Amino acid sequence: MLIFLRARLALAFVALLAAAFLLAGCGAAPATGWSSARVADQVVYFGSETGKVFAVNAADGSVKWQFPTDKALAPPSLYSTPFVADGVVYFGAYDKNLYALDAATGAQKWVFSAGEPVVSSPVVSGGVVYFGANDKKVYALDAATGAKKWEFLTGGECWADLTIAGTTVYAASLDHKLYALDAATGAKQWEFDAGGIIVAKPVVDSGTVYLAGLTKVFALDATTGKPTWDKPFEASGWVWSNPSVVNGTIYFGTLDTGDVYAIDALTGKAKWNAPFKAGGPVRSAVAVDGGMAYFGSDDFKVYAVDLATGTGKWTFATTNRVVASPAVANGAVYVQSFDRMLYALSSADGKLKWQLDTNTGKLVTPTPAAAK
Repeated sequence: MLIFLRARLALAFVALLAAAFLLAGCGAAPATGWSSARVADQVVYFGSETGKVFAVNAADGSVKWQFPTDKALAPPSLYSTPFVADGVVYFGAYDKNLYALDAATGAQKWVFSAGEPVVSSPVVSGGVVYFGANDKKVYALDAATGAKKWEFLTGGECWADLTIAGTTVYAASLDHKLYALDAATGAKQWEFDAGGIIVAKPVVDSGTVYLAGLTKVFALDATTGKPTWDKPFEASGWVWSNPSVVNGTIYFGTLDTGDVYAIDALTGKAKWNAPFKAGGPVRSAVAVDGGMAYFGSDDFKVYAVDLATGTGKWTFATTNRVVASPAVANGAVYVQSFDRMLYALSSADGKLKWQLDTNTGKLVTPTPAAAK
């Protein structure tokens, strides 16, 4: 028993070191943020490594606005993916603030200061914006004014994106726990200990919460927090990838092995004959659209995989790691790389539609990259 406990503590310590390493960055590819793209009303919103939030036309990549206009946020670390609701863009920053911007102009509407940096992405429901922060708190703010409605203290930093289902907020923490909170008051309904650090977003589908803690994926009753599978699914590596649940199947990737899985949501059993193997770690969420899965990897590539068979359809090569998650809309895959480029790719064949240099805010022409 003592050996088992020591092994688990060692694994948790190594995992925490790995997380710190990824957030701090290393070598030529500093992890100064991995904000993913969000598409709304034919506009792509995303936070860049340059410390700015962009709004660009989805069709041609032309920039509508940048925030801030005169300088970068300091530090220029944007992990949070923007959320767009009722003409407002909400995003968190490493400067400890959550911002609300006019979606049409980029003008600041309000700002809320948390106690520590904001890594998680906000979510808006019922006129309230919810997010977690590194001060170990989950916040609920009035979406119109930014006034605080409630806060809930966990036992660790809150990196994972939150999920709202019905009247419940599901929030994960680095304290290994998932919390189910009343959306109106922040009162705790239940908590579940996953036995390992949780960095991936919990997902709710058909009354079940799917959650990854280190290498294990759990299925929990959304009302009680009780496990619904006979045992959790054991992946080959640490699950950073936000799970996607589509038509009764859960798709996610692993950080250390680069395996991408499809498992049955009802039973927790693998559906593909073998996981799809990317050429490097997969932290990117698996975006599912039209029978295809799209994700990025540390091997500098974007992948498209057939959902039915788990076989690769195409890859697209960038010039640096692809940690951000892709957004799929309008027959295009929008994804950012650590080469400070936002790429728009054809979802059908991976051909490059346009490429935006976030250093300059200008399109790259002619386009140098190609799919194969």
